[in-house]
Amino acid sequence: MSGNTAGLGRPGPSKGRRSRTRVMNGVASSFQKQSEDFLCPICFEVIEEAMMTRCGHTFCNRCIVQSIQMNSRCPKCSRALDEDNIYPNFLLNELITKHRRAERTPTQLGRLGPAELQEYLTAEASGLGLPNVTLMLELLEARRAALEADSFRTQSQLLSEFLASLKRQREDMLSQLQREIRVIDADLARVDGALGERRRADDAQEERRRGAAQADVTMVPCVPSLEAERGALPADAASPEASLASDGEVPEGFNVGRDADAQSPDSDAMARRRRQVHIHFDDLVKCYFSLRPRAVHLGAGDEEADGAAALDTFSDALSRLTRFSGVRPLASLNYSSDLVPSSSIVSSIEFDKDRELFAIAGVTKKIKIYDYGFVVRNAIDIHYPTLEMACTSKISCVAWNGYHKSVLASSDYEGAITVWDTATGQQRHVYQEHEKRCWSVDFNLVDTNLIASGSDDFTVKLWATNASHSILSLEAKVNVCCVKFNPSSRFQLAFGSADHSVHYYDLRNIKEPLRVFKGHQKAVSYVKFVSDTDLVSASTDSQLKLWNVNSPSCLRSFHGHVNEKNFVGLATDGNYVACGSENNSLYIYYKGLSQSVLSYKFESPRSLLERERADDGNQFVSAVCCKSGSNVVVAANSQGTIKVLELY
Repeated sequence: MSGNTAGLGRPGPSKGRRSRTRVMNGVASSFQKQSEDFLCPICFEVIEEAMMTRCGHTFCNRCIVQSIQMNSRCPKCSRALDEDNIYPNFLLNELITKHRRAERTPTQLGRLGPAELQEYLTAEASGLGLPNVTLMLELLEARRAALEADSFRTQSQLLSEFLASLKRQREDMLSQLQREIRVIDADLARVDGALGERRRADDAQEERRRGAAQADVTMVPCVPSLEAERGALPADAASPEASLASDGEVPEGFNVGRDADAQSPDSDAMARRRRQVHIHFDDLVKCYFSLRPRAVHLGAGDEEADGAAALDTFSDALSRLTRFSGVRPLASLNYSSDLVPSSSIVSSIEFDKDRELFAIAGVTKKIKIYDYGFVVRNAIDIHYPTLEMACTSKISCVAWNGYHKSVLASSDYEGAITVWDTATGQQRHVYQEHEKRCWSVDFNLVDTNLIASGSDDFTVKLWATNASHSILSLEAKVNVCCVKFNPSSRFQLAFGSADHSVHYYDLRNIKEPLRVFKGHQKAVSYVKFVSDTDLVSASTDSQLKLWNVNSPSCLRSFHGHVNEKNFVGLATDGNYVACGSENNSLYIYYKGLSQSVLSYKFESPRSLLERERADDGNQFVSAVCCKSGSNVVVAANSQGTIKVLELY
């Protein structure tokens, strides 16, 4: 009996839990099954704008229309259909709307817009009584207070963190400024001390001169007063200064007084230099602190050796910045001798090793060589070349041999490399291994028999003047726009290419470059060495960049000129960098500053014929060359006008 009673009694706890779980799972399964009934058989999402076919199947409007357009059949039973055989299923649309309202969660309600939320609350609140509405209002008010408190805490926390971060930032800036001020004070004291020593030395020297002059005066014999009474001498001739002046000798002190204005800091030259400093002040500040990174960051403003060296370097940069105030033309030439040339762009200008002759070459297929001294001395702007050599193709670049004065190399649009004898005007060698246009050619300054060339055929080739074929070919895998030997090395050279980079190679190992300089945004059109370790590159991204061969990072970027599509020329004398621009101007940069120091704009055409030629396209400076050891730059523009310019 007891066993039967136990068997007929209420189920145990575990059995009851399982029963409730089955009931709940049954409800969930029923709800899930109901949700699945509303799914579109095509996209398997809840049906949007239910449409029923004549065969009795229901789909989303968008899905069934796309399916009919593709197959013209029902996706479920494959019966032939067209868009006229589908109809809205209003009943299913209403059921789906109710289903969506029923399954909305608080999270989903929070994502509704104001209009949708208002519509939902209006529909759901219609059956609520006063007690329920009052309860809901109390709950909502409590929720509102909690949200406001949370929002206040969040805003206060964000404000506190921002102010704390701002305070730390400003404290770091203040600390940085204090370190900078200490460095400036140390350098200022160093400069003032040097000035004081110079003034004391000058004063002592002046005192010695005055003492020597006074001693000479006391040794002059006295003239009897009778001579003065007879009128032989003027009344003030008795003064020592007058007696010296009568002999045509003016004491040094008089020169100091007379030229005080010229020697004062307020002279025109000093005023001009001050204006230059004011214009480039921000750039100079960057340059100054870039020379003292250790002193600024570590507060080591009392390092005498490093501080003195850095100050001397910056002083040199400041002097070079303010050295010149403008650019003036010394002479003007014309590359084309024809009255109406089709094009007269000058591609290249180069001086020979003695800077006595310069060669001009371009698209008129001619190389013209001029005597610099004769051009500058001749007051008339009609100059004839000392030698003219005709080529079979447009010339892209010329380069003089660094040892043999009469040897010149050229590259052309057909890919040929030609070595010329300028003494006779004849060709010595013609190398024709490049398959496409050759942009650049350069002689090695250490081994003057070596020539390098870069071409659109993705190669850099090395030639020897005593060989009939190339002696080395470097695969660049991209168009080569320029090539340049390191001036102090037989084996190292750099080339710029269409991959926006400068590649630096040792020709003894061409498997991989020594360095790849990346930073330009477009093709690199020129590479020139500023020194044995520094080089500057030009690109059609309107930037010049300074690099050191021992570091991949850019030392400095130069901005100011415009260069987006043309080869505009690049030259350097070791301190200044000159480049052309597509606004028909020449720009001069100092290697220590980012902004241009000077510029010169080619004048507009004056004659009607020149105006017609200029209207053919935008003018730009196409070639630049510096005359090393002087302040002379030769530049040419796309109309064939060549200017010999002097920095003054």
